Formats: sequence, structure tokens, C-alpha cells
Amino acid sequence: MDNQQTVQYLNTDLELIAPIDLTLLAQALAPAHITTAPICCLHVGYMDPLGYHARFEAFAPEGSYRTPEQSIDALLSAIEQLDPQCHALWQACSRKTLDIGYRSAIARGSLSHQLSLQTLARMQVWGIDLSITLYPVDE
Repeated sequence: MDNQQTVQYLNTDLELIAPIDLTLLAQALAPAHITTAPICCLHVGYMDPLGYHARFEAFAPEGSYRTPEQSIDALLSAIEQLDPQCHALWQACSRKTLDIGYRSAIARGSLSHQLSLQTLARMQVWGIDLSITLYPVDE
């Protein structure tokens, strides 16, 4: 794929911000001791002035997912399996955002990804916002 002339889906991150430590939630969503876990924790810790922050990404067995829908489905499936203690940590988050990332130059073509009504409804149940980020080719 010629990255100079196309739009390319990169990944979807789940970003959480809370007034309390999210380490236990991060361990539940992305267990470090399971090397084949479908969710990876990219960061967990305190970020001044935001508060406690955690960022996750989902991976398919063969690497990155090809569409946002697939990645979001994997992240939502992990969230839906949280135990009551971690569910309480989830509820304490002041911000829950799925950030769909694309790489783009001045594109001659276009790229379209649909999110199904079912996926959007699942996001709504868990109080998750949606963000779309475009990254330049040189990043």
C-alpha cells in the first residue's frame, strides 16, 4: 500500500481517565502474564493534571485488526467480562474513549469503515465516547 496516497487504518485505543488508580483494571483487561492476551496495556499510571490514566489496544492473533469494528469488538468483549471489583473501577472513570487512529497524507482515494448499530449500542451501555485521530504519514 502506498502510504503517500492513501488513508490507512492503524488501530483503536481505549483511553481511560479516573481519580483513582487503574492498575487493577489494567491487569484485568490486559493480563501481562498471558502473552497471547488479545488486549495490550500501552500505559497505566498517573498523568498530571489529568489524574490516573490507562491506554489499551486490541490485537488479533495475526497482529493488528484490519477494521475499527473488529478492534472495538475485542475491547468491548474484554470490558464485558470484568468482575464486580473491576466494574467498580470502570464506573469510577471520568473519561472512557475509543480513539480510532488513521494515517493519512493528502489522499487521492478514500477509506470508509462502518460501525454497526450493535457496536455503538454496546459502547453506549459502557459510557464510551468515540474519537477519530488522523496522523500524518511521517509519524
